[in-house]
Amino acid sequence: MVLALAAIALPGFTATAQPAAADPAGYHLYAHGFLSGGIAGYHASDTDQPTPIPGRPMPGALNWPQAPTPDGRFLFAAPGPNPQLIPYAIGAGGELTAGTPLPLPDVPVDIMFAPNSRDGYVVVGLQNAQVVPVRIGADGTPTRNGPGVPFGESLDGVASGTVSPDGKQLYVASLLPRQLLVFDINADGTVSPVKQRLSTGLNPIFPRVTPDGRHVYVVNEISGSVSGFARAADGTLTEIAGSPFRTGMLPHVTSMTPDGRFLYVPNMGSGHISSFAVEPNGVLTPLPDVAFAPEKPGTFAESSVMSPSGEVLWALGTDPMRGGEEILRRFTIGENGVLDLDESVAVYTGTHVADGRTLSLVPQR
Repeated sequence: MVLALAAIALPGFTATAQPAAADPAGYHLYAHGFLSGGIAGYHASDTDQPTPIPGRPMPGALNWPQAPTPDGRFLFAAPGPNPQLIPYAIGAGGELTAGTPLPLPDVPVDIMFAPNSRDGYVVVGLQNAQVVPVRIGADGTPTRNGPGVPFGESLDGVASGTVSPDGKQLYVASLLPRQLLVFDINADGTVSPVKQRLSTGLNPIFPRVTPDGRHVYVVNEISGSVSGFARAADGTLTEIAGSPFRTGMLPHVTSMTPDGRFLYVPNMGSGHISSFAVEPNGVLTPLPDVAFAPEKPGTFAESSVMSPSGEVLWALGTDPMRGGEEILRRFTIGENGVLDLDESVAVYTGTHVADGRTLSLVPQR
């Protein structure tokens, strides 16, 4: 977000963690760049080389977020210069077909979906901080689901978020005020006003709830750390003892194994991915760091996704020696949670600058 801010100039929890799912059919990966207009798609698996999916939709440049619906039927992108939420139907072969976009009231920064794949939330507002609730139709068409919910003053909308696994809360990290906000999600998919504000480190971004719903983590981009919180049955949060936990420089989009045992943090300003074991009480215990691209100094990871099996982490980074072109790498995850770089996978995507939620994984249907 630091790089993008410099570049842009626009006005009860679940009882148990979800088990890992096998991926014999593989999955699709989609990458876009903040400074490039296209979405690059790949067929991928935990073991095979990624192969390109034909076609490259062009939602537009200066685009922070993309996100798939949890059911894997649609992928959404939201460019900033022409603020809109663009749906893409995901075909059987991973190909993307654009649908009817929804105009947005301000610059979009992040997109989140409830587990039901029907209710979505777009955080907008470099000038007008608000959550825009949307309803996703059977054909993927998004429509407004009630009014936007303001949550701050001017410039507070540089924010990113996540929905709890039980679909009852929306957690939004508001970057400039250094706060993590808690919203209740109503039965009709609309959002309550903010019910809790918690202090974080500098530039909080990309909160993540553990699969069992018991803990919430948010990376502090400028502080170089992760703040951890215990989640109560009503969704409110209390900071964990020992929080925040140190990462590398400019931590970014995290990933967690499906069993909730390990958390991985790519660092936009350091050459490694920070790894942690997640203790039952929510404390993060550091594991050995692993270099993202040891053969390419200055190429740092920025976005990440976890394979359905929980055995592979995919990370997307930016190579300054190739004009900021993005590079996709694969890491295997050991029984102890330690990452191992698969040196055979180094895919240049033709997209540029991985700042934001720029990598998505969709299981093959």
